[in-house]
Amino acid sequence: MCSVTLGRICTFLLLVCFLNDGKCERDFQFCGVRKHSNETQKLQLNVTRGCHGLSISSTVDTLFIGGELTISCVNTSSIILPQVSGLETPFCVYWDGFLDLLRLEYNTTRNFTLCGPSTPQTNCCTDLSLNKNSGSKDVGILNGSVRGDIIKENAQELYIFKGESDRCDNAVCEDLLNTRNGQTAMKSGREDELERLLMQSKFTRDMQHFELPCGIQTTAFILEPDFKGNTVVRQKDSVPGINKPPSVYIPPTLLGNKPRARKAPKVVCSFYNNNSLFQDKNSMILNGDVVGLTVENEVIAGLVEPVVFTFFHKKQPENMTRTCVFWDGLPHEGKMFWNESGCKTLESDTQTACHCDHLTYFAVLLQISNKTVHNLEAQTHITYIGCVTSALCCVLTIGLFLCQRKSTSNKSSLIHMNLAVALLLLNVSFLLNMTLASLCNERVCTLLAFMLHYSLLCSFTWMAIEAYNVYRLLCKVLSTYTSQYMLKLCLAGFVLPAALAIGLASGGFYGSYLITSSTGTETTMCWILEPLVHYIANVGYFAVIFLFSTSMLVVTVVKIKHAEKQKCTPERSSWKLVSSVLMLTCLFGTTWGLNFFSFTFTGQLLSTILNSLQGFCLCVRYFLMRPKQGTDGSRSSKFLLGSSSSNAAESKSLNS
Repeated sequence: MCSVTLGRICTFLLLVCFLNDGKCERDFQFCGVRKHSNETQKLQLNVTRGCHGLSISSTVDTLFIGGELTISCVNTSSIILPQVSGLETPFCVYWDGFLDLLRLEYNTTRNFTLCGPSTPQTNCCTDLSLNKNSGSKDVGILNGSVRGDIIKENAQELYIFKGESDRCDNAVCEDLLNTRNGQTAMKSGREDELERLLMQSKFTRDMQHFELPCGIQTTAFILEPDFKGNTVVRQKDSVPGINKPPSVYIPPTLLGNKPRARKAPKVVCSFYNNNSLFQDKNSMILNGDVVGLTVENEVIAGLVEPVVFTFFHKKQPENMTRTCVFWDGLPHEGKMFWNESGCKTLESDTQTACHCDHLTYFAVLLQISNKTVHNLEAQTHITYIGCVTSALCCVLTIGLFLCQRKSTSNKSSLIHMNLAVALLLLNVSFLLNMTLASLCNERVCTLLAFMLHYSLLCSFTWMAIEAYNVYRLLCKVLSTYTSQYMLKLCLAGFVLPAALAIGLASGGFYGSYLITSSTGTETTMCWILEPLVHYIANVGYFAVIFLFSTSMLVVTVVKIKHAEKQKCTPERSSWKLVSSVLMLTCLFGTTWGLNFFSFTFTGQLLSTILNSLQGFCLCVRYFLMRPKQGTDGSRSSKFLLGSSSSNAAESKSLNS
């Protein structure tokens, strides 16, 4: 007996948990099929204020709905139900505590509003859960279900659901939003759910304001026939440092020449202040403000007089562009994104006005401006020539190294050759990019962008490795042995950039990128789509390498200068110092630092020439510094090239 009772209790608890899914359910839906006689059927109501629960029962001629459920509604009336053929009639009872709305759908054709709707409620009777049901053989309710989940298939005379008083505005937020890993986003397909609810609500004033705890404010009003235009302002500013909240000007010609319905439509204006609600990984919303505007039962587009959305903000940096956009998408594909068509952007220092000819959700996107390139065609030709020359020189350098690998097999030489391989890959990737980017094939462009970015990161990394190797030879002469030294360097030089590039590729950051010239001409290449990602992954990455390489260059120059002074040959010291600095500058890639200062055409041109010819410079350096046959060569030359037989000899040659 005890085990049977325990089993029933467990079954009941599991059913309650299943129906509620662990959340507070704001709305409620009970459906079933009435078994009744062929006599006249009626509906008997006994709905009062409170939150004890809801009872639904059926006899041969009466459907009973009652309970303490509502905030303000009391209904104890009796209604004659429509005649139906047969002895079984489907019905559904709907309850929405947010609107204090109780409704009956009978025989799928007739709807009865039993209570409400009222104004939106902060607290209401929610989370209705099954408390009791009793069976009947001949009459009752067949296939009783809650939100589509069957409770009992056989006929039940009575169902009692227990309610709990709770914050239904919180329940509305749960219904609209998803929260995962601390991030909140609008549920797919629920963007207009709040507006739909407010369209059903009862208005007690000319303009109704309501605020949800999840950062959403709404203002609703009725669009009367003599509407003269109106400006709606968000009621409370939640952005620190901004004196004015966003506003919307609604023109008097909002409906244009459309015929007016007998009932004046409602207008709902919603203010969202949460940057993650309308998620688009490629965008950043100004102040996190999104404004939505909806007219009841109307699709508004092609307005002669635009709706004006005004956003106030702090003065933005000069390299940030502001663009008015609306929330658009392809519902059948499940894709949502920001679109700027139909909107005109008017900017001043501390405000942005969006003039739009249609209604939906609007915001201002912030994007880092793409820096224009001076004389794009000339620099493209110079880069092309430099890359071809560098690629050929890298092939020649690698070939010579392979032919002489027995005499130049030390670690420094191997590092030089890895840098040459990275530069060869970079030049070839760039040449392929320039040739194939115009094919407009998304997959090909993604692959080209991946190859170019990966080879660029490899080149930067091997430049830093060159600088580290020189530091190791100069300052750690007595403890330079490291097990698996070249293996570790290859992992850093080729695997680390691959991990970063693969991460960006999986995030969809590669694609067709438009470059604008100062003269207005444009060219396409396959590259990183987002400027912000480029600044972090490339500029930030190289900035660290540039600082390290520059520091190593300064240390090396000081060491070389000190060594020349000790040799007492002042007539040659200046030339050797200059040549050494130029060679190490090429080796460490510090010429790429010119990109930080390429604000003018001269700076951009100099940076283009030096960087595109880096492979050529590496090849020239190889020929100048390699030891001649029959001689051991200059020891300082051996150090710079890495052609000595051991690391100790390489570092010692600096002082000879």
